[in-house]
Amino acid sequence: MSIIRRSPPGSKVHQVSSESDISNIEPENPLNYVGRRQKKTRNEDQRKGIDDSLKDELLSMLTNWKKDQDLILSKLCSDIAELKQQNANIQSTNIEMEKALTFISTKYEGMNTKIINLERERKENYNYILSLENRLEDVQKRLKSTVIEFRNLPTPAQNIKQETQQDLCDLVQKICDVLNVNFHPSEIKDIFRIKTKAGVSTVITELTSVLSKNKILSGAKEFNKININNKLSSKSIGLSSSTMPNIYI
Repeated sequence: MSIIRRSPPGSKVHQVSSESDISNIEPENPLNYVGRRQKKTRNEDQRKGIDDSLKDELLSMLTNWKKDQDLILSKLCSDIAELKQQNANIQSTNIEMEKALTFISTKYEGMNTKIINLERERKENYNYILSLENRLEDVQKRLKSTVIEFRNLPTPAQNIKQETQQDLCDLVQKICDVLNVNFHPSEIKDIFRIKTKAGVSTVITELTSVLSKNKILSGAKEFNKININNKLSSKSIGLSSSTMPNIYI
């Protein structure tokens, strides 16, 4: 025979009909406490899994970032080393250039000194040459003062012996005789024949004095003045010539 017990008066009995009612159980109820404790454990596991995933992802990002930074740092170090080497090369080049410039400057100063000395010597030589030219001109003037020229004197035929200075002296003596000038061959210092570009034959005679030259010039002038139609020529001195040119003194 079953015994039916009644609940004490005033007590409340909670009935749990479904899982959704578990969340409505009051905290002080032991059954409600057990249900909520199990749900909190599952949430913590999920949160922990998410945290671990975030940690792994963050660690991976940091690792990749570190690798990138290491590459950048390595390249930066390489660039710095290259710049240092270039700087060292530039400094070495600058030193060599300074040495070269110093050498060139020294050479330039030496060359400049030599040029100044050469310029001074050139001026001295120029002045000396001018002095020599002036002296030569004076000598030529003095020589010309005693030199007389006989132009158009006929030359000997080719089949005759070569003309000598004595032959020329004889010609001058004949001219002086025709001009009636008192002249002696000893007054001739030097005598020779030349031909100009125009083909004119000229006998250059250097006399011992200006007086002898003036005597011959005066005699020729007087002769041509008297013999206007028969001036001094090859015929006058007894020489045959196809053209019988006049002789000019």
